[in-house]
Amino acid sequence: MGPAGAGSRLKLVNNLLLAFVNEGVAAAVALGDTLGLDRDTVGQALGGSPLVSPWAAEKLARTVRDEHDAQYALALALKDVELALREAPPGSFPAGEALAAEWRHAVDRGLGGDDLTVVTRVLGSGTTDRPGRP
Repeated sequence: MGPAGAGSRLKLVNNLLLAFVNEGVAAAVALGDTLGLDRDTVGQALGGSPLVSPWAAEKLARTVRDEHDAQYALALALKDVELALREAPPGSFPAGEALAAEWRHAVDRGLGGDDLTVVTRVLGSGTTDRPGRP
């Protein structure tokens, strides 16, 4: 990776990318919910897109099923995002700061032990309840 510490810094870069990919999936599903679209239809349409990586497709499928048992716990993912932001000059990544604030809110609501896909529950309606979902 380069000089000492470069591998650790690259891990921060990778984890920030995963956070944004997850956020995109979560926001797309939550928007579909808000617009009254069937989750399965949204999942099928997005899952077949060339823009969706295999990792994102797996997270999309689990999100559509409202299945959030932890593979990468939200609290851990938030910790990684916050570590990345601490390494950058303050204010230089406002989208990352907004994502961290949103995820912190979800963790504060007791969702930190669930998979990071659980953020779908707090998007759109501002509640952890999803109509028609367990």
